[in-house]
Amino acid sequence: MLNWGVIGAGGIAYVFCNGMRFTDTGQIFAVASRTESKAEKFVNDFEIPRQYSSYEELLADDDIDAVYIATIHPFHAEWAVKAAEAKKHILVEKPISMNHAEASAMVEAARKNDVFLMEAFMYRCHPQIQKMVDLIQDGEIGEVRFIHATFGFQSNFNPQSRLFNREMGGGGILDIGCYTASMARKVAGAAAGELFLDPVSVKANGKVGPTGVDHIAAATLKFENDIVAQITCAVECNIGSSVTIYGSGGIITIPSPWLPSSPCRGTRTPIPPDTPIPSSQIVLNSYQRGESSEITVEADRDLFTYEADMVANHIADRQAPAMSWDDTLGNMQLLDTWREEIGVVY
Repeated sequence: MLNWGVIGAGGIAYVFCNGMRFTDTGQIFAVASRTESKAEKFVNDFEIPRQYSSYEELLADDDIDAVYIATIHPFHAEWAVKAAEAKKHILVEKPISMNHAEASAMVEAARKNDVFLMEAFMYRCHPQIQKMVDLIQDGEIGEVRFIHATFGFQSNFNPQSRLFNREMGGGGILDIGCYTASMARKVAGAAAGELFLDPVSVKANGKVGPTGVDHIAAATLKFENDIVAQITCAVECNIGSSVTIYGSGGIITIPSPWLPSSPCRGTRTPIPPDTPIPSSQIVLNSYQRGESSEITVEADRDLFTYEADMVANHIADRQAPAMSWDDTLGNMQLLDTWREEIGVVY
C-alpha cells in the first residue's frame, strides 16, 4: 500500500488522483503546490491527509513512499533527481524530460539511490497494448511493414500558454509526439520479438511558429527489420488520434490508442469509485479470411489506475516493463532527433 505524494496540482494530477480511487495498491497521502488554492481543492476533493506549499516539504515527509511529478516538462528533471535523493520512488509525467541528457541524469539518480523510476506513458499500461502485441506476434497480419501513428488537436495560438511557450517546454513533439514515437518503437519491437526497437533512420519536417516551438510535425522512421513508420503530431490542427499497423496479411487499427478506458480523463470533479469502466476496441482486417472484425479489450480499472498499479507491482524491480529506462532513453533520443531535424532544439 503505497503512500503517494503529488508534486504539482494541474489537470493531469487531478486525473491521476481520480485514477487512484479505483485501486487498493496505494493512496494519495499528500499534495504539494505553490498555489495554495489548487492544493486545497485536491485536499478537499480527495480527502488527502497532508498539504504542502513547497515541493521540498513534501519530499522531506518520511511517510511518503512514492511521488508523482505532474509539473510542466522543464521541471521534471530537477524534481525527479531531488526525489531520488530523498529516496522516493518516482512516476514522472511524459515526456520524462526536455531532452536525452536530462533523462540520462534522472535514470542515473534513480540507479544511484536505488529507487523506482518510470515515465508516465499510461497507455503502455493498458491491456489494449498487450493485445496489440499478441496479434502481431501471433501473425494475425503477417509481416509488419508500415506503421502510421497520429496525435493532434486544434488549439488557438497563445504565446503565453504551455503549448506555445518555449520556456514552458512548448511544442507538439514533446507534448504529444512522444506518444506516437513510443508507439512506433513498441510496434517495431513487437514484430521483432523485443519490447521495443529504436529507429536506424529519422527524417522529419514540420511547421515552427513565431515562439520557436513546433506546431505541426511529422517524421518518417526506418527500423533495422525494414519496418517503416510515419508519426505525426499537431497542436494547431485536428488531425485526430489513431494507430494503424499494416502487414503483409492484414491491418490492425486502434481507434483510441492513447486514452482507452478512462472516465477520469477530462474531468475536474471526483469520480465515484463504482464508475463503470468502458472497454476499448481494436479492429483487425484479415486478408486471408477476407473479413474485418472488432476485438473488444475489457478493462477492470481506469487507464490511470493501471499506471499506478504498474508502479506498485514493480517497485522491487526499480523499473517497469511498460516503460523501462532504456525504452525511455531511446524515446527521448528519437524526440531530440525529430526536433533537431525541424530546427527546434532546447
